[in-house]
Amino acid sequence: MLTKTLPVIILAAVLGFYLPQSVLAEEAIELEKVVITATKGEKLLADVPVRTEVITSKEIEEKGATNLYEALEGTPGIRVEQQCSYCNFSVCRMQGLESGHVQILIDGQPVYSGLASVYGLQQVPTSNVERIEVVKGAGSALYGASAIAGVINIITKKPTKEPTMNVNMSFGEHNTNNYEIFASTKKANMDMMLTAQKSTGDEILEKDSGLSVEEERLTDRVRTDNVTGGVKVNWYDVFGDDKLSFSGRCANEQRQGGDVNTFENFYAESAENIKTTRYEAGIGYKKDLTEDRIVNLNLSYCTHHRNATNDSFVSDYKGTHDDDELPLVDKMRPYLADEKLYVLDLNYAWLVGEKHHLLAGVQYSRNELEESGKYVTLVGPEPATGSTYLSTSKKSADEIGIYLQDEVSLSDILELVVGARYDKHSSEDNFGGSGDAAPKDKIKLEYDETAFSPRAALMYRPNPQTTVRTSFGTGFRVPYGFSEDLHLCSGSPRVYKGAGLKPEKSTSLNFGVDYAAKKYTLSANIFRTNLKDKIGFTDASENATKLGYTYEWANIGDTYTQGIELGLITRLAENLDLDCNLAYTDAQYKKEREDWVNSHAGKYASDSKHIPRVPELTAGVKLNYNPQDWGFVLDCNYTGSMYVDYCKDEEVGTVGSKIKHTDPYVVVNTKITRSFPDYGLTTFVGIKNLTDEVQDEKHPDDAAFMYAPYTGRMLYAGMEVAF
Repeated sequence: MLTKTLPVIILAAVLGFYLPQSVLAEEAIELEKVVITATKGEKLLADVPVRTEVITSKEIEEKGATNLYEALEGTPGIRVEQQCSYCNFSVCRMQGLESGHVQILIDGQPVYSGLASVYGLQQVPTSNVERIEVVKGAGSALYGASAIAGVINIITKKPTKEPTMNVNMSFGEHNTNNYEIFASTKKANMDMMLTAQKSTGDEILEKDSGLSVEEERLTDRVRTDNVTGGVKVNWYDVFGDDKLSFSGRCANEQRQGGDVNTFENFYAESAENIKTTRYEAGIGYKKDLTEDRIVNLNLSYCTHHRNATNDSFVSDYKGTHDDDELPLVDKMRPYLADEKLYVLDLNYAWLVGEKHHLLAGVQYSRNELEESGKYVTLVGPEPATGSTYLSTSKKSADEIGIYLQDEVSLSDILELVVGARYDKHSSEDNFGGSGDAAPKDKIKLEYDETAFSPRAALMYRPNPQTTVRTSFGTGFRVPYGFSEDLHLCSGSPRVYKGAGLKPEKSTSLNFGVDYAAKKYTLSANIFRTNLKDKIGFTDASENATKLGYTYEWANIGDTYTQGIELGLITRLAENLDLDCNLAYTDAQYKKEREDWVNSHAGKYASDSKHIPRVPELTAGVKLNYNPQDWGFVLDCNYTGSMYVDYCKDEEVGTVGSKIKHTDPYVVVNTKITRSFPDYGLTTFVGIKNLTDEVQDEKHPDDAAFMYAPYTGRMLYAGMEVAF
């Protein structure tokens, strides 16, 4: 099936480049979208000097996306993936770099905290999303740490001028249901908006003849129940020419997975039971001092609580006791985490004459995280193998950054952006606990780093149709708090961060050309990022093991990613649009990974240089046909071969572990919409994964061995009513 589908995708892309304009519609493709992420100032998409891509609310609706994960799927240069078959936690990569290198913002603020980054892609609802702005390449000059690969900014909806209420409901197989409500009103100098969304899904088990009876009982999709809500209020001309805003969001989710016979039991072996509660609040103030001077102040706060099972506790206990002895209930305890995040961002924008647009700002953030979990000592003789211990940690991190940027209009066809940011990072980890392994007296570890991150971008427009953009910048990342890697050990109190750990540092170059004719647009972007002192997740050293740690962060080497992205948007005929993209990515370590070389006698030496989970080739074709009140969408996404680690029983050195070079696959989605404007009613029906594509090889003993869809075809239908 794949060999037949890929040529069709490539042929459609090629044909789009050579279609005669006589068959194209007369309307120009809309490029007059206002974006803010690239320079922190409002610009038309066609005029922004740093290349920016936009996913609109209309495109999100066409995908049938109910959360951020689904909204980002199929975006060129971005790969969203699940990394745990037990709990389905998800991450987002950009241009081959890992999720820890992608800064996700909500309305320009970095409130997407460490704990949220593990499950948060599914917990961010689309009912409140106006658009998603994507800026690829080094973003640390404006946004600080974790913006090495780029920035994804979720722009939430604004209140409408007229009183409005929308209700959206969809129902799918396996109780895959979604309910949304949006209400907005305006009165005098105030407007207000309320949103709410509830998403549910039952557990799914796919039939797989290659698995044992016990392995087939493990869920391929977890059971979820996610409820979110949001409010936004704006006041205008409070103290003259200004705007005062308040926003609040909350999320409450429960997910269950693992062995379907026992996963209802919070402490059962091979069970995942995770409860998440998250609250966010933000206050924004914008003041126009004069026509050319603006002050912006944003204060944000979020609190995040997680109560999760330690599914490895029972198996670890049984494995270290005779006759598979079960632990007493008082020996068990879930993984508990409480996180608080505070962010302040103040900037001053000044238009100096007609040539310079200056931006100066300061950003401060504080992250506080407390964790606790109970574990089993797996190695002896001191302390005794099989003993249990409580591991606790209290962590905090302070980051202050000062940034300066100048947008220089050199001529009518040439614009330069130069900027830099200086950051000071200070973090503190306090580790302790009770029992044989963890010391009762807390061990204090301090970590201090500074970074200087410059950036330069140039936009050249030789004619009204052609825009050339190039950008160069540096970035940095300092690990602290919670990361997706730490989830794999059921919480992070057992992870050591040594004082000798170096921060990751990067240099990135992007060069792109966009050609916007009246009836089609073409785009090409070449990128390269060098990452020095990449940080990885390794087994604890001897000294760290003595302190009760099981894992630790370490600098594992230098890496690079490079590639090219191509895009085409055109109108084939009246009401028929074509959107094509093609991306090639080469992502490698500069040296072979020692863990694979040492444990497998060099068998996987060359394969180990490839950064796992990065497809070499991706492509997409979307056809959108909109005659009168109908809408038809066919969306095909091709994912090429990639290298994926399989660690048998989650150990690299175990016989049977390997690096798999996966087969390509195609996912096809389709949706049909019918509108009834006189009644404010829209109905729709859709199919996700139309061809029932499912990962061809599964190994439940390694929960992270995921690279393709774990579940097959999904039919859904629903309606939206506007009042």
